[in-house]
Amino acid sequence: MFCKKVAIEFIASNQEMFDLAERPYPSVQNLPEWFGKMDRYINTHPDVDKYGDPNSTIKKCMPVVDIISAGYHIPLISDVWLDNGGENNLSFTWSWNEIELITLQKPEQHTSYPTPSGYYNSVFKWVNPWIIKTPPGWSTLFVHPQHHEELPFRALSALVDTDKHPAPVNLPFHVRKGFDGLIKRGTPIIQLIPFKREEFTASFSQDKDNVLKNIWTKAHTLFFERYQKHFWTPKKFSIEEKKTSKCPFSF
Repeated sequence: MFCKKVAIEFIASNQEMFDLAERPYPSVQNLPEWFGKMDRYINTHPDVDKYGDPNSTIKKCMPVVDIISAGYHIPLISDVWLDNGGENNLSFTWSWNEIELITLQKPEQHTSYPTPSGYYNSVFKWVNPWIIKTPPGWSTLFVHPQHHEELPFRALSALVDTDKHPAPVNLPFHVRKGFDGLIKRGTPIIQLIPFKREEFTASFSQDKDNVLKNIWTKAHTLFFERYQKHFWTPKKFSIEEKKTSKCPFSF
């Protein structure tokens, strides 16, 4: 249940970017290719094995669906061509050549950072054309587009207090080894998940009255969609374009 809408604003760094750049969009609009190809059930149809386990696939797992579709994607605003000459000879060219789109992070800034397996050590940065503005008390988690393992790069995660930060957050990434060629305009380069900052305090207890156990047992009276029907809450991320009136007397 939604109590109210929380506004997140994407502010272009200049008029040209506002007019021409690909705009951020809800992540749910660009699900991974493998997700679209996968059936919801092993062998297509619902079934239960002799142990009582349903044959649902990961496509029916709502926690996976939720993280894939959470927040917003920032898309690449220009075609990029990567000439791959190996670790020390990676060269980028982009079609919108009037802008700065990719920079190299100084090696001294990440000397001991663990490079993901299958990626080059060098760290590059996408130059982000958008300032992200959230309401007071709200921050933004920046993560690699979730479960988009087909991408030829791996974004580094970060958390930014976007209610206070007045500039674009540039986006570091590693390049996948062996990739050479085109990264298309519109490719998601980062996923943004806004969240409200709260003070959390941890404690430990025991489920003495079996309250939680009983809730779980009730859910297990179903073979299929236990989590979705008993525990899941829909999430919504949308885009609202600001409307302008043609009336000369309107403000």
